[in-house]
Parts: sequence; C-alpha cells; structure tokens
Amino acid sequence: MHLAHPQTPRFLRPVMTGWVICVLLVGWTESIKAQGPLTRSAIALAEAGQLEDAEYKLAAAMAGPEAQDAMTWYVHAFVLKERYIAEGRRPESNLRQQSLASAKACIQRDSNGELSRWTTPLLEFLAESHLDDVKAAISASSPDSPPSALNQFAAYSDVQAVLTPNWNEDAEWVLMNQQIGEKAMREAERLEKMGAGPWFAMGVHHYSIAAQRTTDQERSLFNLAVHTYNQGVREFKAAEDDLDAVDAALRQAAEHWQKASDLLDATIEKEPENPKAYEALAIVSTALLNQDRINWCKDHIRELRGGE
Repeated sequence: MHLAHPQTPRFLRPVMTGWVICVLLVGWTESIKAQGPLTRSAIALAEAGQLEDAEYKLAAAMAGPEAQDAMTWYVHAFVLKERYIAEGRRPESNLRQQSLASAKACIQRDSNGELSRWTTPLLEFLAESHLDDVKAAISASSPDSPPSALNQFAAYSDVQAVLTPNWNEDAEWVLMNQQIGEKAMREAERLEKMGAGPWFAMGVHHYSIAAQRTTDQERSLFNLAVHTYNQGVREFKAAEDDLDAVDAALRQAAEHWQKASDLLDATIEKEPENPKAYEALAIVSTALLNQDRINWCKDHIRELRGGE
C-alpha cells in the first residue's frame, strides 16, 4: 500500500513581474547638479543607453575624490544592473554581485538615507532576480547536477540582508530544500523500478537538512516519512519479477519502513494534534508487523500470478 502525499511543500512565492525592471533615472535632475563632473557625465551616458561608456566614466570617478559621494556609487550600481538586464539576465552573470557591492558602498556613504528611494527598488530587483533563478534551478535540478539553487539562494539572502535588518532566511531556505526534496521524490516515484535510487537519495538529503531547522519541521519530517515508506514499497514491488530476490527486497523495505516509523514518531512529538501522522504511522506499523512473513509474501505473489 502506498501512502498518499499530503501536505506537500508550498511553492516558492511568485516572483514579481512587470514592475520596475529598471530603476529609471527619473528624479535625478536636482541630484545631478550636486555631483562631480565625472558622475554627471556618467548619468548622461546612462540615460542615453551608453552603459559601457558610463561605466568607464564611473571607474575614473571612483578613482578620485568623487569616490566619497554616495550618488557615484549608486549610479555605478544602477549601470551594472542595467548591463545585467541588457545582457540577458544570465544566472551566472557577475554583474548582479558587482551591482550589490556598489549599492552597499552607496548605503555606507548615505548616512542620512537620502538615496534609499533609489537603492531600495534596485536591491528589491536584485533579490527578485535571484529568487527567479532559484525557482528555475529547482526545476532543472538532478542528482548529477551541482546544487545551483543553493548558490542562487545564498546570493538572494545576501541582498535580503541588506534590505531587511535582522533578516532571517530560515523560512525560505527550508521551503527551497523541501521543494528540491519533493521534486526528487516525485522523480523517484515516476522511475519506480529503474534509476529511482539516486533521486531518492537526493530527496532524503534535502528533506533531512530542511528538518534540521525548526521552521516547518513537522512538514519536513512527515513528507520524508511518507516518501521513505513508499520507497520501501517500490523496492519490494521491484523484486516481484524474481522471487529469489524477495527476501533481500523485503529486508531492505523493512529498513525504509523502520526509518519511516521513526520519522513519524518525531513528527508526532513535534505536532501531536496531526491526525494524518497517526494514520500514516498505523500503515507503516502494519507493514513492519508483516516484515518477517517472507514465505507468506512469496506464496501471495504466486497466488496473484495464478499459481505459476
């Protein structure tokens, strides 16, 4: 019997689209007057879409006295962000990190927060772009590929830490690992008798590290228990074509079922009012009670096949 998959993780919150793709240089007229000549020239070039030329001007500005001006650093962050967009918003682009570094430098020099009306939307855009890449990386993840979602999330968290004092990444970090784990478990279920092992191991890893944090711990434990039980069922089913393999398959399945039982016990300890955990534990316990009935299983399989 397969357990169902209730309480699967929520998806990462949708990425905002159609808003402030670029923070246009609107409202800079008065600020421009107060800037040094190199920064003023860079602003004019950026407004004209000549981003690389603007970057060269800014490099000269930051090598001299204008480096003390917060606006110079904001313009640099803006130009780098615009280049990132113009070059196709590639996930591996270093321009976003460089833009973030310049935005941080701007904030350090902007002691009164006068430029926050520009730095905040820029940082929000950088954060959302990384979150977009996290979602894409989750969809493309596999046991053979590096965990690029984790790298993109780390970059996203860096931006959020600048945007939000005392930023706590736990909720979204757990959710990301739950979603990677769920994708892997679904692939293991789909493959069933062929190649499920690496996907299952990947799912166990991500659900396990999610369960190490207290945020949404009950969901991580419960989902991992359900998937672990079902993996045991699938491995036992895979041996049905070879009755001589049933003994080993049942022993392996029983190991999964025992792990599932332990995980459900942990779930109930964290969330004693969850009826689904008790229902699941009842199913797993029944399977464990029958784990030693190997001959009965063999005879039952023969009976189902018509006595062959």
